[in-house]
Amino acid sequence: MPDPAAGGRRRVYWDADCFLNYINGVAERLPDLDACLEAARKGEVLLMTSMLTIAEVAFAETEKARRALEINIEQKIAGLWQPPVTLVEFHQLIAVRAVALMRAAMTRGESLKPNDAIHLATAQHMGVGEFNTYDRKLLKYAAEVSFTIGPPMNFQRRLIE
Repeated sequence: MPDPAAGGRRRVYWDADCFLNYINGVAERLPDLDACLEAARKGEVLLMTSMLTIAEVAFAETEKARRALEINIEQKIAGLWQPPVTLVEFHQLIAVRAVALMRAAMTRGESLKPNDAIHLATAQHMGVGEFNTYDRKLLKYAAEVSFTIGPPMNFQRRLIE
Protein backbone atom coordinates (compact mmCIF):
# COMPACT_ATOMS: atom_id res chain seq x y z
CA MET A 1 0.00 0.00 0.00
CA PRO A 2 1.39 3.46 -0.87
CA ASP A 3 2.55 5.58 2.05
CA PRO A 4 1.68 9.30 1.87
CA ALA A 5 4.66 10.09 4.18
CA ALA A 6 6.97 8.46 1.61
CA GLY A 7 5.61 10.49 -1.29
CA GLY A 8 3.02 7.82 -2.10
CA ARG A 9 5.65 5.10 -2.32
CA ARG A 10 5.60 1.82 -0.42
CA ARG A 11 8.26 1.61 2.27
CA VAL A 12 10.32 -1.57 1.86
CA TYR A 13 13.23 -2.60 4.09
CA TRP A 14 15.96 -4.97 2.90
CA ASP A 15 17.81 -7.13 5.38
CA ALA A 16 21.52 -7.56 4.59
CA ASP A 17 20.90 -10.99 3.08
CA CYS A 18 18.97 -9.43 0.18
CA PHE A 19 22.05 -7.42 -0.74
CA LEU A 20 24.29 -10.46 -0.30
CA ASN A 21 22.09 -12.54 -2.61
CA TYR A 22 22.23 -9.72 -5.15
CA ILE A 23 26.03 -9.39 -4.95
CA ASN A 24 26.45 -13.17 -5.10
CA GLY A 25 24.20 -13.34 -8.16
CA VAL A 26 21.91 -16.04 -6.75
CA ALA A 27 20.10 -16.90 -9.99
CA GLU A 28 16.70 -17.90 -8.60
CA ARG A 29 16.53 -14.72 -6.48
CA LEU A 30 17.91 -12.14 -8.92
CA PRO A 31 14.63 -11.53 -10.82
CA ASP A 32 12.81 -10.47 -7.63
CA LEU A 33 15.78 -8.48 -6.32
CA ASP A 34 16.21 -6.73 -9.68
CA ALA A 35 12.47 -5.98 -9.84
CA CYS A 36 12.56 -4.36 -6.40
CA LEU A 37 15.64 -2.29 -7.25
CA GLU A 38 14.04 -1.20 -10.52
CA ALA A 39 10.84 -0.19 -8.71
CA ALA A 40 12.97 1.86 -6.30
CA ARG A 41 14.82 3.51 -9.22
CA LYS A 42 11.44 4.43 -10.74
CA GLY A 43 10.31 5.93 -7.43
CA GLU A 44 7.57 3.34 -6.89
CA VAL A 45 9.02 2.18 -3.56
CA LEU A 46 11.22 3.71 -0.92
CA LEU A 47 13.89 1.03 -0.42
CA MET A 48 15.83 1.29 2.82
CA THR A 49 18.29 -0.54 5.02
CA SER A 50 20.39 0.14 8.11
CA MET A 51 23.93 1.52 7.95
CA LEU A 52 24.79 -1.79 9.64
CA THR A 53 24.22 -3.49 6.27
CA ILE A 54 27.34 -1.82 4.86
CA ALA A 55 29.49 -3.79 7.33
CA GLU A 56 27.52 -7.00 6.79
CA VAL A 57 27.99 -6.90 3.01
CA ALA A 58 31.78 -6.84 2.99
CA PHE A 59 32.53 -9.33 0.21
CA ALA A 60 31.00 -11.82 -2.19
CA GLU A 61 31.05 -15.59 -1.70
CA THR A 62 33.50 -15.96 -4.58
CA GLU A 63 35.94 -13.64 -2.82
CA LYS A 64 35.50 -15.50 0.44
CA ALA A 65 36.05 -18.90 -1.22
CA ARG A 66 39.22 -17.76 -2.98
CA ARG A 67 40.37 -15.47 -0.17
CA ALA A 68 41.02 -12.85 -2.80
CA LEU A 69 39.31 -9.51 -3.28
CA GLU A 70 38.03 -8.38 -6.67
CA ILE A 71 37.84 -4.71 -7.60
CA ASN A 72 34.67 -5.21 -9.68
CA ILE A 73 32.90 -6.80 -6.68
CA GLU A 74 34.11 -4.00 -4.39
CA GLN A 75 32.73 -1.41 -6.84
CA LYS A 76 29.42 -3.29 -7.13
CA ILE A 77 29.09 -3.37 -3.34
CA ALA A 78 29.98 0.31 -2.99
CA GLY A 79 27.37 1.15 -5.63
CA LEU A 80 24.65 -0.39 -3.49
CA TRP A 81 24.87 2.38 -0.90
CA GLN A 82 23.72 5.02 -3.38
CA PRO A 83 20.20 5.91 -4.45
CA PRO A 84 17.79 4.27 -4.88
CA VAL A 85 18.78 2.66 -1.54
CA THR A 86 18.17 4.86 1.49
CA LEU A 87 20.58 4.21 4.36
CA VAL A 88 19.18 4.67 7.87
CA GLU A 89 21.51 5.86 10.62
CA PHE A 90 21.81 3.67 13.71
CA HIS A 91 21.06 5.66 16.86
CA GLN A 92 19.97 5.25 20.46
CA LEU A 93 16.22 4.98 19.80
CA ILE A 94 16.81 2.12 17.36
CA ALA A 95 19.21 0.47 19.83
CA VAL A 96 16.58 0.67 22.59
CA ARG A 97 13.96 -0.86 20.27
CA ALA A 98 16.39 -3.63 19.33
CA VAL A 99 17.03 -4.44 23.00
CA ALA A 100 13.26 -4.58 23.64
CA LEU A 101 12.83 -7.03 20.76
CA MET A 102 15.69 -9.21 22.03
CA ARG A 103 14.34 -9.18 25.60
CA ALA A 104 10.81 -10.07 24.42
CA ALA A 105 12.23 -12.93 22.34
CA MET A 106 14.17 -14.23 25.34
CA THR A 107 10.98 -14.42 27.44
CA ARG A 108 9.50 -16.71 24.77
CA GLY A 109 12.55 -18.97 24.82
CA GLU A 110 13.86 -17.57 21.52
CA SER A 111 17.17 -15.99 20.65
CA LEU A 112 17.15 -12.87 18.50
CA LYS A 113 20.69 -11.89 17.52
CA PRO A 114 21.69 -8.21 17.89
CA ASN A 115 22.16 -7.57 14.16
CA ASP A 116 18.76 -9.07 13.36
CA ALA A 117 17.18 -7.04 16.16
CA ILE A 118 18.81 -3.86 14.82
CA HIS A 119 17.40 -4.53 11.36
CA LEU A 120 13.90 -5.19 12.70
CA ALA A 121 14.05 -2.15 14.99
CA THR A 122 15.29 0.07 12.16
CA ALA A 123 12.45 -1.07 9.91
CA GLN A 124 9.99 -0.53 12.75
CA HIS A 125 11.40 2.95 13.41
CA MET A 126 11.06 3.85 9.72
CA GLY A 127 7.44 2.66 9.58
CA VAL A 128 7.89 0.18 6.75
CA GLY A 129 5.08 -1.98 5.48
CA GLU A 130 7.36 -4.74 4.29
CA PHE A 131 10.63 -6.27 5.52
CA ASN A 132 12.41 -8.37 2.90
CA THR A 133 14.70 -11.17 4.04
CA TYR A 134 15.56 -14.74 3.16
CA ASP A 135 16.14 -15.52 6.83
CA ARG A 136 13.17 -17.74 7.73
CA LYS A 137 13.78 -17.47 11.45
CA LEU A 138 12.74 -13.80 11.33
CA LEU A 139 9.25 -14.60 10.02
CA LYS A 140 7.94 -15.19 13.54
CA TYR A 141 8.52 -11.55 14.49
CA ALA A 142 6.01 -10.10 11.98
CA ALA A 143 3.18 -9.72 14.51
CA GLU A 144 5.48 -8.07 17.04
CA VAL A 145 6.79 -5.44 14.64
CA SER A 146 3.55 -4.89 12.68
CA PHE A 147 4.88 -5.31 9.15
CA THR A 148 5.11 -8.25 6.80
CA ILE A 149 8.35 -10.22 6.76
CA GLY A 150 9.43 -12.43 3.89
CA PRO A 151 11.50 -12.67 0.74
CA PRO A 152 11.02 -10.12 -2.04
CA MET A 153 8.83 -12.45 -4.12
CA ASN A 154 6.52 -11.51 -7.00
CA PHE A 155 7.47 -7.88 -6.52
CA GLN A 156 6.09 -6.69 -9.85
CA ARG A 157 2.69 -8.26 -9.22
CA ARG A 158 2.46 -6.72 -5.75
CA LEU A 159 3.11 -3.23 -7.15
CA ILE A 160 -0.22 -3.47 -8.99
CA GLU A 161 -2.21 -4.52 -5.90
